[in-house]
Amino acid sequence: CMDMCMVDITDIPEAREGDEALVFGKELPVTQLAQWAGTISYEIMTNISQRVKRVYVNEE
Repeated sequence: CMDMCMVDITDIPEAREGDEALVFGKELPVTQLAQWAGTISYEIMTNISQRVKRVYVNEE
């Protein structure tokens, strides 16, 4: 599963193919994701391959 992410949506019956899935961001900080995964945010961020496109948004 190189450069791929799997998300279990079993408990979200309203989810449909093509829906946007937020992995982390403004509404869900990477620190929360790391806590659920039993790690730290640094490990989550550094394990995202350089091949993954990055989009930086500056919201003031």
